Amino acid sequence: MVTFSLALRRKPALAEQPEVSEPVSSGGAVEPNWDEYYRRTLGREPRPLFRRGIAAATAAGVVPGQAVEIGFGDVTETLTLLDAGWRVLAVDPTPAAAEGLRSRVRPSHAERLEIQAAPAQDSSLVPFDLLYAGYALSFLDRDGFRRFWLTVRDRLRPGGFVVVNIFGVRDTWAGASDMTFVDREEVDRLLEGLEVVEILEEDADGDSFSGPKHWHVFDVIARRPGANS
Repeated sequence: MVTFSLALRRKPALAEQPEVSEPVSSGGAVEPNWDEYYRRTLGREPRPLFRRGIAAATAAGVVPGQAVEIGFGDVTETLTLLDAGWRVLAVDPTPAAAEGLRSRVRPSHAERLEIQAAPAQDSSLVPFDLLYAGYALSFLDRDGFRRFWLTVRDRLRPGGFVVVNIFGVRDTWAGASDMTFVDREEVDRLLEGLEVVEILEEDADGDSFSGPKHWHVFDVIARRPGANS
């Protein structure tokens, strides 16, 4: 059993990325210390991928409707979506994350929020207009990832967006038995039938809290053809 330490990520290939804490695995099975991770990331700004995804959806004429966040963790993006008028289904398996979100959501926003304390592959997704998963999907094992992605494709509404990142096969963490890593060909297969707005691939050495690390990450923004497309 391999446990996570917390990594301070500096993305060398995408200079606009802020320094944020990320879990680190060195291979084998994984036992994340999510409570510590969420504590360390409280108060950060929304991630650049999230901001680019919202900008793309807005530019395409998508108005706030039903959003889903997978792995909402320190709640930054969920609160931002609620502030913008979205209804949000927030999914995270960690009880501390659910408690933190309930304590921070404004009373006026509570009726637009649903929390599911469950792994992504076991969640009950509603039809949605926007799904955001930042540094979450690769922490599903292969079967869980496959099942979850099939559900995403089924519940994504016409004109809706998926905004996700997935670790690549050359990442330092690749080889962890309970995670998922992809190459570019698999990314393309996952997105078949969608309009690809953006695929940014980082494949470069960088820093982490525990020392040097190689980052291989795909940032993806894609849209289902249909309404307003």
